[in-house]
Amino acid sequence: MANSDKNIRITTSKNKATFPNIVFTGSAAGSSVITLEVLDDNTLSFSSNEGQVFSLDSNLTTGTIWSVNDISGVPLLRASAGATVGLAEYSGGVGIGITNPSTSVYKLAVRGQVAFGSTADTNNHFIFDTSSTSVNTNSFQLRRGAIAQFFEDGDAFKTTFRANASQAADANYIWPVSLPTAAGSSVLQSDTSGNLSWIPLAASGGGSGSVNSGTAGSVAFYAADGTAVSGTGLIQVLTSGTAISVFTNFDLRSQNDMRFFNSGNTFYTALQAANNSASYTLSLPTAPVGNGYSTILVDSSGNMYFAPLEGGLATTSVTGNRVILRNKMEHHVWMAAGYTPLAAGADNIIYRVPDSAEDGSTNITFQLKEFTIRVETPSAGSSRIQLEKSSTDTGVFTLAATGSSLIGGSGLTISGAGIYVTSTNTFAAGLFVTSGNLLRLNFNLLNATHANFSVQFTLNEV
Repeated sequence: MANSDKNIRITTSKNKATFPNIVFTGSAAGSSVITLEVLDDNTLSFSSNEGQVFSLDSNLTTGTIWSVNDISGVPLLRASAGATVGLAEYSGGVGIGITNPSTSVYKLAVRGQVAFGSTADTNNHFIFDTSSTSVNTNSFQLRRGAIAQFFEDGDAFKTTFRANASQAADANYIWPVSLPTAAGSSVLQSDTSGNLSWIPLAASGGGSGSVNSGTAGSVAFYAADGTAVSGTGLIQVLTSGTAISVFTNFDLRSQNDMRFFNSGNTFYTALQAANNSASYTLSLPTAPVGNGYSTILVDSSGNMYFAPLEGGLATTSVTGNRVILRNKMEHHVWMAAGYTPLAAGADNIIYRVPDSAEDGSTNITFQLKEFTIRVETPSAGSSRIQLEKSSTDTGVFTLAATGSSLIGGSGLTISGAGIYVTSTNTFAAGLFVTSGNLLRLNFNLLNATHANFSVQFTLNEV
């Protein structure tokens, strides 16, 4: 630019039809210059040879205060008296943090992070976090418990999603890769990593209605005819406890099994219906199993009972569909015969309750039936004998603090002069003894004149 071209020319135009103006020239004659004109309404208008560039209105009450226009005079940026700023209203686009935004595609292109806050506080509620260059890391964040609302076409009703107010850890969910492929309805399910997938519903025809309230987190199944459900769930699985509660009949169809697995889940015991031609019901026994072996008896109404074997019979084992029976064992045990102890105290003879007579190893339970003492007493006096059980059943006879004496009152007492016999069927403790138990006599009280004791007791297998 030549120094001779530089100029600012002011034209007052007083008493003329033209507008007062200032022409700013910095280039050679004939090039585009900037002209500032004062219009009749006192608007300042900046224009070039190609059209209006910028205008500034003195009216701050109505209309546009200032605007920046394109070559056609269409405003690119303007502000109105109503505190409204117009930006790329008619064409073009806006780029923030970007040199060449794709204005043909995006009206607004932002390169960098964006935050939106409320006028009610100083917090940012909506954030576009684009700080990372890695995939799957940038995010759109709804802060401060903000909600996402999806309105229907008429904008009258909406569906809302928000985070749980009690959430204490991050929960990231990943959408399924495609739409459901199964026919009918499907539901979303998540694995522990947050991967969502479509699961088809196995059945349809549910309903709606009013049902009884349950424990939070519980699952209940209701009878429904496709239109309504009501009342208490027929099957309930509660979050607390370990039971599944069924409030109606539980039908296993097509001769399927009910299987009970062992603790290692390696083998099971199964129950199933026979190929019967008529229906019937079996009711379980109301009383528990007694001592020893019992059989299950069923009456004509289907009531079941645990029945112990009577009449001197016992059950050894069950093979196939046969119960193997044998005679019950009965033992008459003589602990002393014509024996005269030198002093009071425990006897040295120890009796071990025997095992099964069939295999010599199976434990048998016996009941003490009778304890009998015979003594010859030249003179009046008393002796008392106790039957004791070892607390350890080892080679060394050991008495526990309690529960070792089988006869109440410190033992059975016999007294008087002559030959006397006495017995008891009452036992304070240890009514039942088992194979391997060790028993002995204890002469708690001994009259010096008593002699020739004979002591016996009877064991009956239960």
